[in-house]
Amino acid sequence: MRLKPRQVEAFRSVMMTGGVTAAAAAMNVTQPAVSRLIRDLEEIVRMTLFERIGARLVPTVEATQLYREVERLYLGLDQIAQAADDIRLHKNTVIRIGSVTSLVRPYLHQAVRKVLGHRLDIPLVIDVENSRFIWDMVERNRYDLGLVYGSARMTDSNAFLLHRSHAVAAMMPDHRLASREVIRPADLLDERVLIPGRNSPLRVALDRAFAIEDHQPASTLETSMLNCCHFAAEGMGVGIVDRTSLRSADADVVAITFEPAIDVSYYAIRPTSARRIAVLDEVIGVMQSLMKIPVS
Repeated sequence: MRLKPRQVEAFRSVMMTGGVTAAAAAMNVTQPAVSRLIRDLEEIVRMTLFERIGARLVPTVEATQLYREVERLYLGLDQIAQAADDIRLHKNTVIRIGSVTSLVRPYLHQAVRKVLGHRLDIPLVIDVENSRFIWDMVERNRYDLGLVYGSARMTDSNAFLLHRSHAVAAMMPDHRLASREVIRPADLLDERVLIPGRNSPLRVALDRAFAIEDHQPASTLETSMLNCCHFAAEGMGVGIVDRTSLRSADADVVAITFEPAIDVSYYAIRPTSARRIAVLDEVIGVMQSLMKIPVS
């Protein structure tokens, strides 16, 4: 006959609590059940483990020696359980995130603070890069999470939509076009247009929109969407940006719908073959919730 885990558990509980009653409560079973498990264990090991003195069970010398071995076993199991917890919770594992500038504040900051702010056991690296670089680093498993600007055609299995909206024209509140309900390329031919970089999907769509006009804008300033927002607030021109960037920039501008409509989307991307990190799923969820909040 072989030892059963429940018998060993009953023995350990009696040794730790000092009696059958307390052991039964700890194991959530009846006292007769504990007594039966102890008797069965004594038969298997062919030793008397407890002597009754009055109403008390007193462990024998053999029981004390056996208890030391049982504790070594449970210590090993505890260590395995702790290791499993560390792996599951990613303790002491460096988590690397790459993000485009527009998503760092307030979205990533708030999500990291909410999900990881109390986790001192998780070293964290956050890089601010362009979308193309982040995609490359995620594909090479250098980033555990990438936060990128994209387009609606991103259907990769490792890409999760964070938020989708449309481009807007951003300008000072007293700009001559600020009262318009819609801004079209023809309205901007006499303006300096603040446009995102050439690698941006929004820039590609903007180039197509202006290509159908007889004349191009009087001037352009090419920079990041965040800078477009700030320059627009300073009266440098009209920025074609998105509401996510506007909220990130916290710039004092008026945002007017731009036509033709240009889709503006942000995605969270994960390595396809890497381990799944639960806390990053939480970060993505928090960012999705934050990005649904309309810009005031």
